[in-house]
Amino acid sequence: MDDLLVDYRGLSPVPLPWPERKDDVCVLYLRLPTAYLEERGPEHVHALACELAAELPFSSGYADFVLCSSLLHEVAALELIRSRYPGVHLTSSGATMYVGTRVEGVHWMNFLGQPVLGELGGVSGLRERLALPGISLQEMSGDRVLITLGERPEVGEGEAGQSLAPHRALARVLEPVLYRRKSMFGHKVPEELLHWDRRFLE
Repeated sequence: MDDLLVDYRGLSPVPLPWPERKDDVCVLYLRLPTAYLEERGPEHVHALACELAAELPFSSGYADFVLCSSLLHEVAALELIRSRYPGVHLTSSGATMYVGTRVEGVHWMNFLGQPVLGELGGVSGLRERLALPGISLQEMSGDRVLITLGERPEVGEGEAGQSLAPHRALARVLEPVLYRRKSMFGHKVPEELLHWDRRFLE
């Protein structure tokens, strides 16, 4: 498949010396071109993501529209989507290990495992709090769950009537376990990025 990117990062057998990296975890990063979704349809992408996730011992994961950027250009990349496309996730151009066992934002497909699922009250607790239109929960083996928002990923374009109400509802539930960007190696996180990460909570 053209433009498919697969990036896996495993933990080093020798502990890293930097405190900023103490929460690192193994990460599998898969990126498909938007054309794949357009050609195959969201049902196919949903099924593919579920098939892949079924075999992975994940703490969390997601599938969604993303804009990829290097760390040095994140603020400039954010300007391309901030005012018009709140449903697009701004992420790195490859696997990042420092998210740890936290949850990296709110998405179309949200895979949750342990320990975050336990912190949120388990599947039963989530069902009670997310019994809302546009939100579906699918229990998975191994004490895991998939939360899907709508039938397809949405960019959140206001002119198209995409209010992303399910995203806001899920964000309120996930807030205690959401990943919060932190300074890395002396580089402070720009306020614009911190504000963007909380866009569904404000």
